[in-house]
Amino acid sequence: MKKLFGWLLLAVIVCGIWFFGSQFYAAHDLRQAARDGDVARLEGRVDFPAFRDSVKGQIESRIESEAEARGASLGPLGAKLAKAGTGVVVDTVVTPETVAQIIRTGQAAGLVISRRESEREQVAWRFERGGFNTFRLAAEEGSGALVFRRDGLGWKLVGVDLDDE
Repeated sequence: MKKLFGWLLLAVIVCGIWFFGSQFYAAHDLRQAARDGDVARLEGRVDFPAFRDSVKGQIESRIESEAEARGASLGPLGAKLAKAGTGVVVDTVVTPETVAQIIRTGQAAGLVISRRESEREQVAWRFERGGFNTFRLAAEEGSGALVFRRDGLGWKLVGVDLDDE
């Protein structure tokens, strides 16, 4: 019975180390791939369809809030047209190179997670636990974050929370 308890305890410890360690490894590997410009590694660490959907959702919600704030000046038709064009623009703009730039500096192609003085200035990231299946890398300066979701035994970048400013 003691051996069984010992093995179970060891299994729980190993699973805990994997769970937290794999998050740090995924974030480190993604940042390193962005620094190296390794497109193949970036494509393996980023779920681009989910990432693009996240960006589209963020932009569309901003369009809606702008339309509500301006009232009749933009109008419902203008908001619908702006939202319709969002998909095409995001699909064109969100590339591995854009994601690498966002990871390095916190901003690229009009997408801002962390406002920097210089586009070359590296962004500092901090971990935020989101639950068993997600975690966020939040920018130290700014309110934006990169969102990761568990993918099998690893993690993939699946979304973004843009800076509110």
